[in-house]
Order: sequence, then structure tokens, then C-alpha cells
Amino acid sequence: MMDGLVDWVAHIDTVVEWMSTFAAVTLFVATVAGALAKRTYWATMLYAGQCDAALANPKFSNPELGKFDLRDKTYNGEKTEFERYEWYVARLVYVLDGAMRLAPYQQWRAVAKTQLSNHKHYFASDYYARQGYVSHYSPRMRKLIQQQRAA
Repeated sequence: MMDGLVDWVAHIDTVVEWMSTFAAVTLFVATVAGALAKRTYWATMLYAGQCDAALANPKFSNPELGKFDLRDKTYNGEKTEFERYEWYVARLVYVLDGAMRLAPYQQWRAVAKTQLSNHKHYFASDYYARQGYVSHYSPRMRKLIQQQRAA
């Protein structure tokens, strides 16, 4: 009788150990999933803010909507508009760089490629190269900008 009880208690201990291990693994997976979800959320919110800037400034999100002159550093004949365009592009690059850093395993690289392609004329210019802006960005973003320069 006593041997049966000892075997039963040993069996219960094994079941409890398995349940504890399963609970720990489940907690770990849930924690990782929650962290990834937060990073995805913040990357999306960061990009949504840039989309708001694009909606408010469509001529900067698509420079073909105006006359962009790199030689005179004007946009539609205005030097201040050219300055605003440069700040728009800088913000775009920083936002996309941030989104790729926050959620590196998602499609942000493809989004960045698409968005940066609207500005390839600017990125390919000698003016842009002389400014040294590229050194401000991550290696991944530098590579994407270099691809735009070569396109």
C-alpha cells in the first residue's frame, strides 16, 4: 500500500514539474509576443505621424507636384520651400529608420524603399552628397539611400 502511495506522489511531482515548465514557457512566449506587439505599435504610430505630414504637404511627399530646382535650391521658385522640403525628407528618413529599428522583422524596409524612391533625384544630387546627411542614419538606411542614388 505504501509503495503505491510513494509511486503516486512521485507521479504527481513529475506532472507538477511539467506544468510549471509549460507555464514558464507560455509566460516567456507571451512576454516576447507582447514586446513585439508594442514595437510594432510604436513603429506604426511613428509612420502614421509621417503620413499626416505627407497629407499636409503633398508637394513635399511627391516633389513632382512642383518645380524642384537643386541648382538654385528652390522649390516653386522659393528658397524657404526648398528648406521645408529638406526638413520633410529628413523627417521621412528618420521616421523610416526608426520604424525599421523598432520592428526589424517586418515589412518596413519595403515601405522605406517605396517612400524614398519619390526623392531619388534629391538623394542622387551632388548637393545632397556634399551635405553629409547620410552619416546621421543607420547602416541599413544608408544602404537604402545609396540604392536610391544609384537608381
